[in-house]
Amino acid sequence: METATLYPELMEYIYQYADQFKTANEKLAAKTALYRREALNEKVLRLLKTKGWYSDDNVIREMIADGYESFKRKVAQRIYDEHKDELVLNLCPKCNKITRTPESKQCRFCYHDWH
Repeated sequence: METATLYPELMEYIYQYADQFKTANEKLAAKTALYRREALNEKVLRLLKTKGWYSDDNVIREMIADGYESFKRKVAQRIYDEHKDELVLNLCPKCNKITRTPESKQCRFCYHDWH
């Protein structure tokens, strides 16, 4: 697969199911971005920071500066670029597009079923 063939559903799949290829900073940035969406009081924020689930670090803030969706696309693209030969992708045997999950047996695009 060439970089040009990365389409939104494939990027989402890679982001969702290729955690083993995410860096520690990417994992922390993802949690931080999700928690930033919430109105957190100071006590909860301190707890999240103590547990390592939230960061105010400049590197982390820069990673999510363009928003969560942009961050996800960048992470998926990096994982694909660096690990495309190691990725286990559940592709439809008929149209060769990505399924919804690694266990899916029906294509979301052409609806081919291989149960």
